[in-house]
Amino acid sequence: MTAAATAAATTAPAAAAPAPPPRHSLATRLLDYAIIPVFLACAIVATRALLRTPIPPMTIPGLVIGALAVAAAILERVRPERPDYRALDQPLRIEILHFLFDYNLGYGLALAACVPIARAAAALFPVPRWPTAWPTALQIALAAVLAEGCSYWQHRLSHRNAWLWRFHALHHSGGRLNLARTARFHFVDIGPGSFLVFLPLVVLRAPDAIVSWAAMLSGACGVLQHSNIRMRTPDWLDRLICTPAVHRFHHSRDGRESNANFGTLVMVFDRLFGSYRLPGAPGPIAIGIENDRVPRDSFVRQVLEPFRPARGRDEDEDEDGK
Repeated sequence: MTAAATAAATTAPAAAAPAPPPRHSLATRLLDYAIIPVFLACAIVATRALLRTPIPPMTIPGLVIGALAVAAAILERVRPERPDYRALDQPLRIEILHFLFDYNLGYGLALAACVPIARAAAALFPVPRWPTAWPTALQIALAAVLAEGCSYWQHRLSHRNAWLWRFHALHHSGGRLNLARTARFHFVDIGPGSFLVFLPLVVLRAPDAIVSWAAMLSGACGVLQHSNIRMRTPDWLDRLICTPAVHRFHHSRDGRESNANFGTLVMVFDRLFGSYRLPGAPGPIAIGIENDRVPRDSFVRQVLEPFRPARGRDEDEDEDGK
């Protein structure tokens, strides 16, 4: 059994199979399929407009994603995928602290690490290797594939390596999949992941606008993938990009389902390296990880716990089991 399958959320709802879905009207079904295109279209229009302003390009993804997160929070209340996922797994203050501290610290460290690499790339390649003559849409697609090609392996390794899993488990912990999980990362986990997204773009000296596009798409997809919103996608799209249905199964409590679909933008590398799983339903029966070891009572403990020696962690677990 993998490290990811070793850790059940004590706050999780019962792992009972959801009731058969009721029949919905044509308008409801159309809305199910329209939410994702409308979300992404709004994000694209907003990003394009902001890139024409004096606003620094690397601040634009945060503005766009923040607006999308507000819209997603409203839709979670109006049309949830599962009403039992409306509640949070832990106090809201802890989720906010993870965003303010962990997520932003990891993201900031990733950007800081890119600075010397960007300077070295400029010295080695006075003429940028990035295909600036390509249409913008093709440049964005290339950026997405290159970023995924690096981050896919970091994500997959975090499920295979016991030490890395200690940090990544925070993101998988808990029995409800909703918007709060989008930014619930340990900085040791999100930092390297973000760095590897930017690395190929920095080395090839992609324009700031293209890096901004890649960051915006990554964040927008993250909001959609984790939100508890009723939305649907066709099977052919599930095979190409990481849709919410695809990513929900990555959060399954069943290790056979969660140890798959490591891509977060496109599914190219999952399909190439045998880790792709086509979703057979809008989501798995149960979310989380078995024998969840992530503490629920303290933000500080959640940050510090992965650094503790394995022996001490095991002794605590033995005491808890007596």
